[in-house]
Amino acid sequence: MPVKVLIVDDDERERIVLRYILTQINDVEVVGEATHGLDALLLCQQKKIDLVFLDITMPEMGGLETARKLYELKDTPFFAFVTVKKEMAVTAYEMGALDYIVKPVEQQRLEKTIKRTKLQILHKDVIDEIVTNKVKERIDYLLDMYKNFEIYPYKLPVREKGRIMLLDQDEIIYCESQGKKVYICTGDEGVLSNYTLNELETRLDHNFFRAHQAFIVNITYVKEIINFGEGSYLLHLNNSKKNIILSRSRAKLLRKRLGIE
Repeated sequence: MPVKVLIVDDDERERIVLRYILTQINDVEVVGEATHGLDALLLCQQKKIDLVFLDITMPEMGGLETARKLYELKDTPFFAFVTVKKEMAVTAYEMGALDYIVKPVEQQRLEKTIKRTKLQILHKDVIDEIVTNKVKERIDYLLDMYKNFEIYPYKLPVREKGRIMLLDQDEIIYCESQGKKVYICTGDEGVLSNYTLNELETRLDHNFFRAHQAFIVNITYVKEIINFGEGSYLLHLNNSKKNIILSRSRAKLLRKRLGIE
């Protein structure tokens, strides 16, 4: 993957020179240019950028202030200064700069910066993977732990995008098999879970009924039972426009559960 670079300098000639040199280096893609810090920050929010080359002296927002603002972004890119000022290097590195390059710029010098950037990106990817695995391990541990507490029968833990949602069982209207996932409906909202319907049958309380091979329904939400012909029925629900199929084989069990002759 090429290193995606943003050039920030108010001098057009300097930008042209820097862009030309970068195009001579393998695995580099210049994705944009900016004349001052405000434009640079906007571009960093709009595009995936790995490395920002910053001039220090610019109108409206200089390089040092821009570097500080980069840390406020959701995905902070690496940054390096390209400047005529030799005396600001210590300050730049203290701010976390990846490199400090004094003009005039040479290709060999930029190649070192790009190589350093690649190593930092690789290191960051490894760290992100480790963190992701640790979060997953923690979530799995918490899910197992919930099984041993009183909260477990009344709350249904559902893992979604790095978090655990605890759904109140009395707010669950129905569960529907959708391929490899099970959709759990809680009114206008819902969540896709990794549970199977068989697992949910054992986890959910006595208010839930397996109406069909693809559905589990909370009986307390059933408003009407409509004859669908040939021994099959539809269940109309409160707080949901979804009609649940009640299979012929399950209809007798539901009538018995509800005390219907």
